[in-house]
Amino acid sequence: MQPVQKLIGMNIKIARTKRSITQAEVASKIGIEASYLSRIERGTVPVSCERIYEIIHLLHCELNDIFPVPEEVKTQFNQ
Repeated sequence: MQPVQKLIGMNIKIARTKRSITQAEVASKIGIEASYLSRIERGTVPVSCERIYEIIHLLHCELNDIFPVPEEVKTQFNQ
């Protein structure tokens, strides 16, 4: 199990690379720096739900492509 922001970031990277889109392209289209997107994908910074939905729409993927199932997420209740 991993923290949710790390799993979401990893899933964003997988979805982006499957579509052969660069970090710079995604970042430019949603108005952020490529370095910030890199940190999102590594799970080192928290990201708003609004920003995640922008990325989902841009990448034309499904919610379950980005959001992990609860059993994969490490929380204070299942450590």
